[in-house]
Amino acid sequence: MEQENVIRLPPLLILLLLTTLAGFVFGLLLPHWLALRPAAPLHLIFALGIMPLILGAMTYFVPVLTRTRAPEPLSLIPALLALAAGILLSISLFFSFALYPFAAVIGLTAALWLSIWIQRRKKQTLGRPHPGLIWYQLALASLLLGLIAILAGTLFPDYWTQLRRLHLHLNLLGFVGLTALGTLRVLLPTGGGYGDPEAGPWLMRQWRWMTSGALFMALGAAVSPILSLLGMVLWLPPLAQLLKSLFITHRQHIWQQHGATTPLACAVLGLTILLLSGAVHAFGWHAATYTTQAFIPLFLLPLVSGAATHLLPLWVTAARHSNHEQALRQRLGRHGGGRAALFLLGGLLILAGQDWGVVPILLALLHFIIAALRCLFLKS
Repeated sequence: MEQENVIRLPPLLILLLLTTLAGFVFGLLLPHWLALRPAAPLHLIFALGIMPLILGAMTYFVPVLTRTRAPEPLSLIPALLALAAGILLSISLFFSFALYPFAAVIGLTAALWLSIWIQRRKKQTLGRPHPGLIWYQLALASLLLGLIAILAGTLFPDYWTQLRRLHLHLNLLGFVGLTALGTLRVLLPTGGGYGDPEAGPWLMRQWRWMTSGALFMALGAAVSPILSLLGMVLWLPPLAQLLKSLFITHRQHIWQQHGATTPLACAVLGLTILLLSGAVHAFGWHAATYTTQAFIPLFLLPLVSGAATHLLPLWVTAARHSNHEQALRQRLGRHGGGRAALFLLGGLLILAGQDWGVVPILLALLHFIIAALRCLFLKS
């Protein structure tokens, strides 16, 4: 039974990854074809791709972090519910905004279901669970609060703007940010093939500051720029320690022309740039729209492409053919550093208000999609 469950999850993760990549393409192109609200592309990418993929990845990693049995079939439901919520939200963006609250309720159900499942797995752990587990739990708590905020906005329209901003920042910095950083701290040494004895202590020490910082920045976006500045101050020291590891301590293992580590490191760099940009627009010195749009190429695209470079071959082979897995990983990671550079270039151009920055972003994204499809369909 356990072996059967191990085989069931990777196909779902592959489907969610493909959905995420499709969401990126449509989210980047549709604003140039249709008159959409500024937040619509990010919502399309986040709800249709990022949220289901993260929930599926959490389901995959939690048994490893807790040293428990493989996921049971019912544990796949949160990711599927999140995908259903993303489809419903996508429909609401183009046809009827009235569907938006129903998508939020489905997403809320998915996040709550997975939170309960993770807590049960945590209680089954022999010894102490991996410190990365609490990052997942806090990320899901941020997602829950963000979805509750947007539902509250539909009930209290006078506070819609404030609650919408709270929702956006809790999702992007709390849910995506905490999940990504908690995973990257472990995935970077794994992908780079080096030991990092500071990874575990960093995860154990920094979750309090990162969680508090995300909360303050979300509250600051809703009510006061001073709170946003405080949140940024709380985030900068942990990020500085991580950047030191990337640029100084382990730079020879990280910065490579090919592979997963350079895109993952660029995601951390991009997040730092976005953090500083967010502090600038919090005081009205820079358009918030540019920072929101730049979140996609500066953080999400290098993060997803880098993580998928390492994990997709593992899912394709179901961890049963190490030589094939490594060959696929080399193929998928070819020119990974160049793709990451194009993502950052395009993101910086968008941050500067240059719409043509989407060109290098799409070139890098299409290059990765072609590599991913070859990884899936070529057998040798």
